[in-house]
Amino acid sequence: MIEALAAQYIIVHSLDGRAFYVNPKQIVSTSQAKGKLVVDAVQCVIYTTDGRIITIAETCESLKMRLEQLK
Repeated sequence: MIEALAAQYIIVHSLDGRAFYVNPKQIVSTSQAKGKLVVDAVQCVIYTTDGRIITIAETCESLKMRLEQLK
């Protein structure tokens, strides 16, 4: 049951290396992390349908490739 649920999500990593699941259907957009508002370790920012902003260690390019594989 857990494996079936996990198959619906993608794993991304927080800045301290912890893995967590994100529902790809809830991703509205992504953007490269730029400017003084984010820590240097942040590579990509994910915006979700429920208004959350998630900062991750992966690049947006690698995230987009993984999302394309799900289609």
